[in-house]
Amino acid sequence: MWHPEHFCCAQCGDPIGHRNFFERQGKAYCENDFHDMFSPRCHYCNGSIKERCVTALGKTFHVDHFVCAECGHPFLDGGFHERSNSAYCRDCFYRQHAPKCQGCKQPITNKFINALNTQWHPECFCCQADKYFGERCPMAVDIYDEIDLDDDETFNRTRD
Repeated sequence: MWHPEHFCCAQCGDPIGHRNFFERQGKAYCENDFHDMFSPRCHYCNGSIKERCVTALGKTFHVDHFVCAECGHPFLDGGFHERSNSAYCRDCFYRQHAPKCQGCKQPITNKFINALNTQWHPECFCCQADKYFGERCPMAVDIYDEIDLDDDETFNRTRD
């Protein structure tokens, strides 16, 4: 039993009275001092964490302070990608670290074709042929102005 005026914080000495307090090893602490002394600290702001927190990459953060290293948006959905001890959202991670398609130059995020010592989206990898071959290959696109195979005059065509 304590008189309210004698029930004081072990750290700052202020009377606790009817305010919230915490006990640790038999000592009473006001809410602010308890959190400053014993709560985990946010890696981003160094403030004490009083409510929910995120622990990732060996560090602890306020939920709103665990953000993408590139764009700064918080990971509210809980998902992130890690590279060199930094956290990235999906879009920033792929934009910075994923291989790029040789055809469209956009990041490759799942299925790909490895051909000609480069990577391609399946929809970007296609034959490159003249009109003659293009009509016979469903994946062909016209880019050659001329193909010259002297053995057969069917192959001696110039694109119209």
